Amino acid sequence: MTYDQYLALGFAVLFASFALGFKSSVVKKLSALFSVSFLLQTVAGFLNEKYLNLLLIFYSYLLIAIAFFYSISLNKTIRLLRSKAYLDELTKVNNRTFFEEVLKKELENYERFGISYCILFIDMYNFKSINDTYGHTKGDEVLAEVGRRLREHLRHDDFVVRYGGDEFVVVLKDVREENIPAIIERLKSILTFEVDGIQVKANIGYALYPKDGRNVIDLIKIASARMYEDKKLYDKKTK
Repeated sequence: MTYDQYLALGFAVLFASFALGFKSSVVKKLSALFSVSFLLQTVAGFLNEKYLNLLLIFYSYLLIAIAFFYSISLNKTIRLLRSKAYLDELTKVNNRTFFEEVLKKELENYERFGISYCILFIDMYNFKSINDTYGHTKGDEVLAEVGRRLREHLRHDDFVVRYGGDEFVVVLKDVREENIPAIIERLKSILTFEVDGIQVKANIGYALYPKDGRNVIDLIKIASARMYEDKKLYDKKTK
């Protein structure tokens, strides 16, 4: 056997072991295809007939190409399904599942590398009045508008999550504490609009890592508490 034959046979055995060892059906199928491909190349080396040799080599590379494009298509499908699983269909921002499964891990990495971040807790003032007066369809339109405005006016690196109902969480990376009041006022301005004569506003509280807490749960509690303080102040002003 030549060096090329030994190499092809080695790859055939390697991928055959992958096909036997992995539990994933997709990995098993792809590994089996690669194993057959390299095995055919090994067999082709023993054959003297030129055209049959070329045909087997062509067939083996065709299998590799099929497996390659299949894996690309499969990865795209998986990414699409994952993005849908983490997307709130109404507001088009990330959902609570994303917060629990992805964002918490991302923030743990921030903490590990000493990256500061700020959590904003947003509650839509007067939202209950809209639901009670105009129904949930109009309320859904308001929430969709809130999601659109947050997506358009925040940085690409910022995270936006619909936390539940009319509550949203925004995560700002590498933000200075002295800049937070200006950011909050800008977001309040962006999230102030009217729906059929009823004015919608946002109450916002914040928590800064690591100053206000060293885990996501504590930061959410502090940010939500400050949001309720902001809501009380607004109630006093309007009375």
